[in-house]
Amino acid sequence: MIVRTAAVSVIQSALTAVEKERQFINDLNVYPVPDGDTGTNLALTARAVVEELEQSEVSDIPSVAAAVTKGSLMGARGNSGVILSQIVRGICEVWGQANSLDTAVFKRAVLEGQHAAYRAVKTPVEGTMLTVIREMATAAQAVPDGLGLEHLLAAVEEAGRVAVENTTSQLPALQKAGVVDAGGYGLLVLFRGLAAGIEDLMRGGKIAAGARLATRGFGAAVKTRLQPPERRVVVEEPSELSEFRYCTSFLISGERIDREGFEAFLLPIGESALVVGDERTVKVHVHVNDPGVVLSEALKHGAISDVEINDMHAQTRERDERLSSGPPMPALGEGGCVVVAVVAGDGNRKLFRDLGCHAIVDGGQSMNPSAAQLLEAVEALGAEEVVILPNNGNVILTAEQAAGMSPLHIAVVPSRSIPSGLAAMVAYDPGEDAVGNARAMQDAIADVRYAEVTHAVRDSELDGLEVKKGQAMGIVDGRLVAAADDIEGAFGGVLEEFARGGAEYVTVLTALNGSSGTTREQLEAIAATTAPDAEVSFHEGGQPLYPILASAE
Repeated sequence: MIVRTAAVSVIQSALTAVEKERQFINDLNVYPVPDGDTGTNLALTARAVVEELEQSEVSDIPSVAAAVTKGSLMGARGNSGVILSQIVRGICEVWGQANSLDTAVFKRAVLEGQHAAYRAVKTPVEGTMLTVIREMATAAQAVPDGLGLEHLLAAVEEAGRVAVENTTSQLPALQKAGVVDAGGYGLLVLFRGLAAGIEDLMRGGKIAAGARLATRGFGAAVKTRLQPPERRVVVEEPSELSEFRYCTSFLISGERIDREGFEAFLLPIGESALVVGDERTVKVHVHVNDPGVVLSEALKHGAISDVEINDMHAQTRERDERLSSGPPMPALGEGGCVVVAVVAGDGNRKLFRDLGCHAIVDGGQSMNPSAAQLLEAVEALGAEEVVILPNNGNVILTAEQAAGMSPLHIAVVPSRSIPSGLAAMVAYDPGEDAVGNARAMQDAIADVRYAEVTHAVRDSELDGLEVKKGQAMGIVDGRLVAAADDIEGAFGGVLEEFARGGAEYVTVLTALNGSSGTTREQLEAIAATTAPDAEVSFHEGGQPLYPILASAE
């Protein structure tokens, strides 16, 4: 029962992830034909697995793995769903023979998932979800077993992100449309949801010790969060209609079904033919002009069920109309909840945008924006639900005043620094309302420590430490922890303070500009020796006044 419940939880997490981006994935689809339902098909396939598990009473790993395989096959929808079912099948063949899910098992499983997917497709095309699963499996094999599951998942996700981005240049149709492959991106979204579900289980102690996944904060998330080339898909000219009109899929049930013979029948009369399963149950997918011919032949092999026929020409025309002459596709969060942040520095602004922030108001220390400026940014977005991240202690009250002046639903998250604001953005959910997002964001930054490295403008004594004018100061959570003659020394003091607090992830935003003589390489060397147990990530922030801003989680 525990295994089945855990599997439902993890797969439901993947389903939720793809549901949130279902329409965007649908609109990305221009290869092999713009049939416009890749996101829907992936979601329905994942949902079928959840339903199969919820309706069963299996409890041990082999039985749960078999149920997952069955659910994905029986519920597979469309070309992408059938390929996904084969990836799932390969993964479950390995997992079903194991006693747990650890690094070694996961590596073998994802590799077999890749092999199963490629076996199912007679003529694999690079630049599709096949390429993405291959790159993810290859990355998995390169991770030593001893590093743990958290490193493996991060490596696989990063490989998937890069592979998806590269699909644009691998297929002319994608390059022409300026989009990534829909199936590949959908697979990455599913994996992210899956990884988040595994993380939740580990927090609850439901996965064996030794496979624990650390809570990933901004430092890890910014490396793995894919922002597709465009959150809007724009059609400037009518899409080319596919040679074959009808996307046809169904199940065949019988005894000793000749899969190879039926596939040989399909190849000359259609495209995107997939015939997968065993000799008793076969899932068929094909694009043809006459579905009746296919169904008649299928009846010679057994009973048919779950027949689904979609007119891809009609889907293409509807997609073109919606994405060209119709209203533009909403930006991420529009119609739901949007985020406005107060940020200084070009690099920092880009980081916030990459994490989904919709509007940025320039400001920070010594250049606080007014309530009117904040309201202007909020109202320009045209959304009812808004979260404001002030990212500076001096801006919090102004943000609250702006919220009180507006009839919109505005929630202010009291982020006191740019790094803490970035950590809050990781918790942002575009489908949640302002209050729900604010609650999740505040939880995300509750234990985040933030630091600043700057120069003293006068001699003084703070928190028991003497500091001379011009010296570098390291300040953590508003308290002076280090005073040194150079930035490196102050930064080392900040890291020592973080390390004493047990920091696992440290994010460093730099604005060195070459004037201080300090280099990123020097800071990385200090981090390696001062905080060896923490994962430290560096980003060019470009903020004024502070050569270094940092956070620890």
